[in-house]
Amino acid sequence: DQAIISVANFLATIILARNITPTELGVYGVGFVTLRLIRSVQEGLVVQPLNVFGAVMGEDDFRSYASSNLLIQLGLAICAALTVAIGGIVLTNLGNDTAGPALYALWLVFLTWQVQEFLRRVFYTRGMVPYALLNDTIANLTRLVLLLWWSGQGALSGAAGLNAIAWGSFVAIVPGMWQTRGIWTRKYDNLRGTLRRNWHFGRWLTGSAIANWVAIEFYPILTAGLVSFAAAGAYRALQNLVAPIHTILRAADTFFTPRAARIYHQLGDAALTRYLKLIYLVLGLPIAVLLGIATFFAEPLLNLLYGEVYLEYSNGILWMVVFYALLYAYMPLQSIFKATERSQPIFYANLAAIAAMFTIGTWAITRFDVYGTLAGQALNALIISLMLWGFWLRKREGGAEPAESPNA
Repeated sequence: DQAIISVANFLATIILARNITPTELGVYGVGFVTLRLIRSVQEGLVVQPLNVFGAVMGEDDFRSYASSNLLIQLGLAICAALTVAIGGIVLTNLGNDTAGPALYALWLVFLTWQVQEFLRRVFYTRGMVPYALLNDTIANLTRLVLLLWWSGQGALSGAAGLNAIAWGSFVAIVPGMWQTRGIWTRKYDNLRGTLRRNWHFGRWLTGSAIANWVAIEFYPILTAGLVSFAAAGAYRALQNLVAPIHTILRAADTFFTPRAARIYHQLGDAALTRYLKLIYLVLGLPIAVLLGIATFFAEPLLNLLYGEVYLEYSNGILWMVVFYALLYAYMPLQSIFKATERSQPIFYANLAAIAAMFTIGTWAITRFDVYGTLAGQALNALIISLMLWGFWLRKREGGAEPAESPNA
């Protein structure tokens, strides 16, 4: 399932990079990163509470809880879509004819993608992974077909790349709702109570997810603002060489978090520590292979995928490799913190990284362009990794007991 998503993101970036200007690729890249911001809010308020609480619920309790979360998710999607639409119109009327239309183009993808992501996470929570695979296949095939069709008509742009994501998600929502028809019930939990419960669990997680987005994902937006959208496009082209690693880490977070929650509540810290070691072992080999390929074949890959447009940035791949290696160093551990309902360390670690970004990172971007972006991201990932492992080691030394079961 995650391979489908990874390949689609990889191919979409190639199709766009070969048919649009670096500036338009930067618009797409910034929009793609902004989509991850709303995913951060969705993670904290809806998805992770559903993953952790739903993983240990019986069938009837889960149906009621999931149905109330679906209504909350629809409300979140509508509010997010309205926010970017209004923001885009305002920016455009103020004369910003690049950022304004780019922001406005996000309204449809904010509306449809969130709902489709919610459905696939329901599949994961209940162990229905083949259904998630089918749903994502439908969404991403639709997306790629649209990109190829529009490229043949000479209608591709950064906004079109975002619209392809939106329409792919929309097409997948229909079979997704049909596949989950046995889950939804009119006897849903009280919405205020569900939101309060989610917020009680997810308030630190939401703050942590947004802080993590600012600390890690905001760099390309800073680059677009401080340098140019073309520089952000170059960043996106480089990132695409190692992007499958990000998808592997997302797969770990999606797949392992609910299982880690069950292990923690049923067996405690010792079993959870063994599980964490297993996660790192499972992920280590494919990530090492992908990083090695990107390191030793950066120039040939850039030339093969994009032609000569982005060859001058080939040296930047070394910083990108360091950055993704550091992501691997802390993201599985971050999933464990979420599974054990301890999100404060994630929040504090990302706050420290944000402080570094708006000082050292901003200086690096203005001084070294795209290379400053990459070095700043690597620094932030290093800070987060060191702080999270420090929290974990102190927790281990303290011999913390499992948190109270949500159903106790």
